[in-house]
Amino acid sequence: MQISRREKKAKSANLLSIASIVALLLAPRAARAEEWPTLERSIQLARAHAIVVADAEAELGVANAQMAGARQSILGNPYTDFQIDRSTVDGQIQALSYTYIPLDLGGQRGARMDEARRMIEWRKLGITDARAQAMGEAVAAYGDVTIGVARVTETVNGEQTAREEARYFAGRLEAKDTTVYEKALADAEVARWVQSRVEAELRLTTARARFGQLTGVANVSTPAAATASTPPGLRGSWDDAYMTRMVDRSPMIASLQAERKFWEASAERYRSERFPPISFEIIGGRGANGEGRYGTGLTLTYPITRRYQGEIARAEQGRNQVVARTELYRKLIETRYRAARDAILSVDKAITELDQNGMPALEKAVTASVDAYKLGKVELTRVLLARRDLSIARSRRLDLLEAAWRAYADLTILSGDLP
Repeated sequence: MQISRREKKAKSANLLSIASIVALLLAPRAARAEEWPTLERSIQLARAHAIVVADAEAELGVANAQMAGARQSILGNPYTDFQIDRSTVDGQIQALSYTYIPLDLGGQRGARMDEARRMIEWRKLGITDARAQAMGEAVAAYGDVTIGVARVTETVNGEQTAREEARYFAGRLEAKDTTVYEKALADAEVARWVQSRVEAELRLTTARARFGQLTGVANVSTPAAATASTPPGLRGSWDDAYMTRMVDRSPMIASLQAERKFWEASAERYRSERFPPISFEIIGGRGANGEGRYGTGLTLTYPITRRYQGEIARAEQGRNQVVARTELYRKLIETRYRAARDAILSVDKAITELDQNGMPALEKAVTASVDAYKLGKVELTRVLLARRDLSIARSRRLDLLEAAWRAYADLTILSGDLP
């Protein structure tokens, strides 16, 4: 029995070891993040997985289902009326049946199908508009993530430098070669960089979550810090004439025009519905004297009081609202086009100036202040101010890049493609 128990324990230990090894091999694969996609790949994922696109596709499905009802036959549901009566004079019984067959002869079926077709066209263009919106939001999220990584890198480097200086001043204070004031300044600088790093990490976390929601990628790796740059260059001239042409090609305008056509078709549909179906009547039965009785007839309904006034008024009001919104959106889109274009061009010029002149000058100022402090010519506060000016300039440079990505995303939403 003792050997048997040992064998069981050995087998159990072996099984646990194998399970542990398998878990260690599989765990990295399960937790491994997907490679950071390119901008083109990101917008493709957003076009396929964004919630706004899924909602638009669902609306198209409802519109396609509406066509099934619009295609119904002009022949309505027949119904039969049975009548039996007896004479009070001679007691004779008369039995007749009236069968009614309603027919739409006023073009109602064609009007219903045209309304359904216009609805489908509207929803299809709605998908195009939704994809443009998803693409623009994906571009903005892509820029936020790349800029966020650069912010984290800047703050991590700043914190590392501040901690090294804090240790340096701690050693000097122990050697009684500096003051408590300078040591406190160095410690405060560490705290400031820690706060900046945490803020940058929080912004990056939010940006990654937003990017995942838009692209459907639950776990994506972060890009390299070197990828933080201006958006791709604008294709085309983007002058005033070009932007005027782009306004008419905007998915938003195309969707509004399709909506206007739908409301017009809806009004025409209900105008045709004002004329009720004509019912053909077939009469057959037994007369009072036992003879057979047969005949035909028509049943007419006069559209006097009920003429679909409410439905027609609603469709006309919907059309009027779309016309007004279209003119409003034309001006809005043109204004946003100009603002986004000007923002991108301004940022490009500013970044070029900063990279060529501003940043090198600030870096030289930091180096000079450090050298002067080591020689005892300036106080520590001058060094900290020079470094703070450099960090602020780098942060504001990233702010400019972030604004450029936002403007680029705006152009993507309005044009429906990468500009």
